[in-house]
Amino acid sequence: MRPRDPNNIGAAARAMANFGLTDLRVVAPHPPVWREAKSAVGAEGLLRAATEAAAIEEAVAGCRTVWATSALKARRAEVPVIDLPEARWPSGEVAVLFGPEKTGLTAEDLAFASAVLRVPTSVRQPSMNLAASVGVVAYEWSRAGLRAAPVEGPAAADAALKSRLWGLVESLAKAAGWPEGTRTRRLKAAVFRSNLTAADAGMALELLRRLSRR
Repeated sequence: MRPRDPNNIGAAARAMANFGLTDLRVVAPHPPVWREAKSAVGAEGLLRAATEAAAIEEAVAGCRTVWATSALKARRAEVPVIDLPEARWPSGEVAVLFGPEKTGLTAEDLAFASAVLRVPTSVRQPSMNLAASVGVVAYEWSRAGLRAAPVEGPAAADAALKSRLWGLVESLAKAAGWPEGTRTRRLKAAVFRSNLTAADAGMALELLRRLSRR
């Protein structure tokens, strides 16, 4: 999310390649510099294939699970917090969000995630360099087994479907005078961390459309 240093982007690509990850998506990067990354030794192809997205919704479309990384410094998570070594990595398409170098992910960013991954760092220095964080998470992800067995049973609602669902929920909430700010973020987080199947999400969308028309 919103990286500014091309060296961090290149180093993140190299860390991904080290542990078998290939799909890098860069959201709202600093325009003049992001394609200038030169530190992706051995991962040049991965970096060239990286896609750029204007917003999180575009970047995570099609992902069954979206997790965020944060030291949660001066922030309170509205979703479950998982210590990285204890993470039980889900199967299916998974996206992990990393924040910009200076600020980390905002509360608005975190609302897209169903959980926050926390690296157990020293309390004296809780935040990590962006590329270092990518490397640690990629290692743990690969150690847990990146090629999980396909999920059996009903297909889960992906991030794109949840985004559409949230759009209707937000519209109705505003019409009902729902207060903006923290309560709206909590409502959004509830939608994105839900374990809805695609069929159930579709049913909820149809109900909300009917409510909107009335």
